[in-house]
Formats: sequence, structure tokens, C-alpha cells
Amino acid sequence: MWPREGNRPAATRPTLWLLSIGVSRYREASIGLQFADADAQAMAAALEGQKQGPIYSETKSMTLINEQVTRQSILGGIERFLGQAGPDDVAAIFMAGHGVQDRATGSYYFLPYPANAENLLTEGLRMSDFDEMIRVLQRNVPRVVVMLDTCHAGALRLTSRAVISADDLATQISAAEGLFLLAAAKPGEESKEATQLGHGVFTYSMIEGLRGAADVDGDSMVSVSEIFTYVARQVPRLTEGRQHPYHKIEGTDLTLAAIQRVLKEPTPTRPEAGSEQPVLELAVASVPNTIGVMEFNDLRKDPQHDWMGKALRAALDTELSKVRALRVVSPIMIDRRMTQGADELNTARQLGISKLLRGSFVVMGNTLRVDAEVVDVSSGMQGPSEMVEGQEAEFFELEKKLVFNVLQQLPVVVSTDEGKSIGEETNTNLNAYRLLLEARGSAVEPAPPNKKSPPKASGSAPKPQSFLDGWRRTAFAAELEDHKAEVGQLLQEYRRAHEQKDVDGLAALYTSLTNRQRNALHAYLDNAIDLRVELDDVRIETSDQDIVVSCTRRDHFKDRESGKTARLEIRVTQLWVHEGGTWKIADER
Repeated sequence: MWPREGNRPAATRPTLWLLSIGVSRYREASIGLQFADADAQAMAAALEGQKQGPIYSETKSMTLINEQVTRQSILGGIERFLGQAGPDDVAAIFMAGHGVQDRATGSYYFLPYPANAENLLTEGLRMSDFDEMIRVLQRNVPRVVVMLDTCHAGALRLTSRAVISADDLATQISAAEGLFLLAAAKPGEESKEATQLGHGVFTYSMIEGLRGAADVDGDSMVSVSEIFTYVARQVPRLTEGRQHPYHKIEGTDLTLAAIQRVLKEPTPTRPEAGSEQPVLELAVASVPNTIGVMEFNDLRKDPQHDWMGKALRAALDTELSKVRALRVVSPIMIDRRMTQGADELNTARQLGISKLLRGSFVVMGNTLRVDAEVVDVSSGMQGPSEMVEGQEAEFFELEKKLVFNVLQQLPVVVSTDEGKSIGEETNTNLNAYRLLLEARGSAVEPAPPNKKSPPKASGSAPKPQSFLDGWRRTAFAAELEDHKAEVGQLLQEYRRAHEQKDVDGLAALYTSLTNRQRNALHAYLDNAIDLRVELDDVRIETSDQDIVVSCTRRDHFKDRESGKTARLEIRVTQLWVHEGGTWKIADER
């Protein structure tokens, strides 16, 4: 089995080269995915850790996500980056995103960021071209590992009848000596994405296998055949038989990764009633660029400033979401988990969050001071505290300054365009911003989702939920994909009702609105002359049997009080539940 000699000097050991590609956000927003970009980054992080091990002298990786993924960048990455590898090295390619087939020609395509049904020939990556580049690569690098996750849960909806969603791109790669191919699903099956895991099931299983779960012979090494066997067994188990990976191995087996054994004390959990055995809870593998924003605490506990802690959270969530390489977990996902009794760190671990942003503020006269800290979830250690101070009227300028300070502590690179977007003046009216928060329920205690739960026995502890129970709900929720078009239509009704200032029409979209929300909504709409609402960057996730919808909302209007043109930008997250035969908003943050 090659390479195997872990005691060889570094100079004689091979280099591991990885090209990791994932597209969650497409130029055509309607075909977006949830976790393909996070999957690509997680795979890169998992294999980059091999540079500390006994197999490779070093590891080199190139990660392309979302807008970075084009036909040219993929082929160029194979030719110019992986092409630097030598004959003793190992080259690996991970690719996650959508695939389609051109009915007219029978050709299969992977969809890079700019591709859609209309420009498939010029922007799509034909799999025959991808296959040819692998053949060229193998002239210098005989051992190539290809991992493909190219058909995710949620049928790809394209307007053109000339193309159809394809789920067997891997079959277009021809067999060759030294080629190791693993695909996420057999032809005719969907590759599932799971909110509970924070990844696609295929990638999650791959990473767990590389960490040691696939090491069946206990030699602290994971070979290609071991990881393939583990994933082929694990994925059907997690999807209740709905997804079956398949693989091709041509040639002698290959040792892919070394295991670093780390012993951890078991985390005590509350046993079920009448049981002496602990109940294991799911801890999702975190990704270094995943962050959750908590509500900021008012040190003076002044009721008139209670809204500001929620406003800071909403503003920071909005700005951080502009960084493409950063995955911001929605407030609703965090808060729903915490209402079940989990604390901040356990909640973050269960959601796969690696960093938590939390803080406090105090208002003294007209002066506002905000302190923030970034907490490493795995260790519980906090980084350097960030502080901004100024006039309360400078709220938005202070918040943006805080964002830039926080970004310096995170493992992401902010592009020039992203920095410009964060720095530009997007919110111009603090009073209107507060009314908007109150109208959507963010500045008041939100009404609980309209769900019927069986009464709990007095004094009894809530029953911990097993991983399999949680996964059943997640797998069932994945079937709600067909309702995305309905939710999209309701979002347009949500936008039009605001522009038409139809409060009753808006109320009909919610399970309930408090009187305070209605009053704030009336005040906001009355103040906003010629209101125009834009909804952008819409993302839809499943949570239990509900849908979580997040989008960037931009309001443009003339402020009635000042007569000045105003604009507001906020990241909106909504929990949609099925009630009375339709979807309704049960919570909005």
C-alpha cells in the first residue's frame, strides 16, 4: 500500500495537493445550495491537518468557493496548481455543487458560479473536459483521488427544457490506473444536505472517517479503501437508505491520512428517566469560518435601551453575512436550540459553530459604549476584547467599526469589494431602524411558534433526543424542498404588502402579531414615504419540520419627519411553519 512508510525522513515523503471546490451561492440565486461551500472548506481543513503527520512532508491546498468558482478557475486549478505535483505526490480534488445534463447533446456539466440553463455551453464545466484534465494530470501524478458531491437535496429547477438535473457526473470520469473516485450518491439518488450537521451528509461522513472513524484495523492510518468503505456504510445509515455513495478504485490501495488520537473526557449528559445509562448527544464537527452572533447585554439593565442589544445583534449579523468565506448561523437556529435548555457553548457545538460573538453595551447620557469578544467554541477561551465608543446617534458607524475589528480575529480573508460593502453607509435612520426591529418582533419578546406540544410531567427532565431521532426529522424536512416555490411567492407577497402598506395583508402572513408589533408596523409604514423594498441573497434551510428563510432586506424611502431620503439594510431570518394548508411566519429576527 502506497505511501506507507511513516518513518521515512520528510525529504523523501510525498506532498499532498488538494483542490477543494464548492458552490452554494450561484449568480442565479434560485439554484443555491446550503453547505457546498462549507463542505469544500471543511474538506480542506481536514486534509491540511495531515502536514503534521507521518505520511506527507507537507500539504498544499487551494480552495475555491462561490464566486471564485468558474470553468476557467477549475481547469486552471488542475493545470497550474495540481500540475506542480511530482510523480511521488498525491493529488486530491473535492467538488461540490449542482450538475446538469444537456438533453440535446447528452453532455454532462458541473455548474460553476456564473452558469445557468442559458449559458451552459460557455460557463458550464463539461465533464468530458474535466475528465481530460485529470488524464493530463496523471501523466505527472499517477495517484489522484477525486471526491464528487454534485447532486444535493433539492431538485435543481431550471427554466430551459434543454437541460435536466444530473446526479451521475462521476460516471463520466473514465477509469485509469491510480485513480480513486468517490461519488456522494448512486445515479437516481439525491445527495442530502442536513442543517443539523451543518454539512452535506457525504462530506460529514468523509471528515469523520478521516478523523479516525474509518480506521477499522486500528493502525492509526486511513486508506482510500477504508474511507470509501466507511462512507458507503455511514451515509445510508444517516439517510435511512435514501443515499448510497459509490466508488471506483483502479490500482493498488493508497494510504490517505494518518490519525492523531486525542483522548477526551466524556461530557456528562442527563440520563433518560428510569435509565442509568447516559444519552449521547450529537456534536457537529465545526468549521473554522462558522460564527454565531449572540444578543448584546445592557450593563445598566435600562428598559428603554433593551432594543439596542437586539439591534446590535441584527446589525452585526447583517454585516458579517456579507463576507462570502464566513458562514453566519442564523439567530433563529441558535435561539431555538437554547430554548431547549442548552447553554451558549453547547448550542454552538451542536450547530457546528466554531466562534461565538457576544458582548455588552452601556448608554450614559448620549454616549454609547459597546464591548465585544470572540469566543473559541472548542476551548471556551475568549479572544481580545474589542471596544468602540461614541455618540448614540453614531450607532451605525460604531457598529461597522466593531465589525472590522472583529473580522481581524477570524480566519477569513475579506475581499476589497466585501470591505467596501461593509464600510458603505447602508443605514441612515436610527429611529426607523428601531421601528423596523419592533415591527418584525426583534425588539420585543417573540411569540413562540404555533405548535402543539404534549404537557410535561411536573418536575420531569426533558428527554434528550438521540442523533437518529433528530436525523429522522431532518431527513423528513428535506422533503419540504418542493415548497420552496411557494415560500418564494409568499416572500414576494411580504415585499408587496410592505410597499402597499397593507398591514392586514402582512398580518395574514404571520401566525400572530402582537399589538406592539402592529403599532410599530403602522408607525414605520406611515413614516416611510414611497417605500421600496428589495429582498436579496435568499437562503432556505430546513429545521425540524419547518423552514428557515433568511435574506437581505433593503428599504428605500423618504423619511416623513425629516423629509430626507433614507435607506435601511438588515439581514432578516424567518421561521416558516405549515398552518391551515399554507406556510406562515412564526418568528422573525
